[in-house]
Amino acid sequence: MGGPKFSLGNARDDLLRSGDDWDKFSRFWEGLPLDPYMGDGGTYRRRKHSEISYDVADGAVRSAGRNGFLQSKEINRLNGGIVRRFEPIDQALLDTSVFLRMLAHFVARIAESTPDGEPVAPVRQINVHQHRIVASAEELGNPTPEGVHRDGVEHIVMMLVARKAVTGGVSTLYDNGGSPVLSHTLSEPGDYIFLDDRTALHSVSPVRVAPATSEGYRDMFFLEFR
Repeated sequence: MGGPKFSLGNARDDLLRSGDDWDKFSRFWEGLPLDPYMGDGGTYRRRKHSEISYDVADGAVRSAGRNGFLQSKEINRLNGGIVRRFEPIDQALLDTSVFLRMLAHFVARIAESTPDGEPVAPVRQINVHQHRIVASAEELGNPTPEGVHRDGVEHIVMMLVARKAVTGGVSTLYDNGGSPVLSHTLSEPGDYIFLDDRTALHSVSPVRVAPATSEGYRDMFFLEFR
C-alpha cells in the first residue's frame, strides 16, 4: 500500500501572475459567518461551503445544486451524522483567477497521478470550504476539533490564506495505521498541503492568540475532490 501520498508547495509561487490576484482572492475571508454546528460548543470557527462541478474539457465551474454537507460519524466523530448547511461561497470568489488556476492545476495533477488504464472523470465533483479559526484570550481556536481523521474523499488541497497574531496550528500527517510521518506549519500565505486522503490521516494543533494580543486568526481554503 505504501505510505501517505502528499506534496507541499505555495500557490502564490506556483500559480499567480501578480500580487493583485492574491489580494482579490484573500479579501473574501472577511465577514465569514459563525459555524453553528460545533459539537464542542465552540464559537471559534467561521465558514462557508459550496459544492461545485468542474468540467475538465472546457474549465466550466457550476454549482452542483446540493444544499448541505454530510460526513458520517465514522469520518467526523464530533460533527458527523447530520446535514450541515452553510452559506454558499461568493460567486465572485469562484470567478477569481486564483481559484480558477487552482482548479486547473490540481485537477491536472490528479490526472497525472492516475495509474494508466484507470478512467479520469471528465467532470469532477468538488467540495469548496472557507474557514477562519479565531483565537482569543477566552477561547482557543481548534482547526480539527474531531481529532486525527480523514475527510473521506479522494484528494484534498489544504491552503493557508492568512495567519494573524496566533501561534500553533501545526499540521501533522499520519499513515493509515495512525503513526505520524510529517509535522509541518503552513506559515506563509499560499502554503499548501496536497494530499491523497485515501492514504493518510491528518490533524492540526490548536491555535492560541499571540502574547499581548486580544484576538488572532488562521484563514484556510480547502478543495476536496470526490
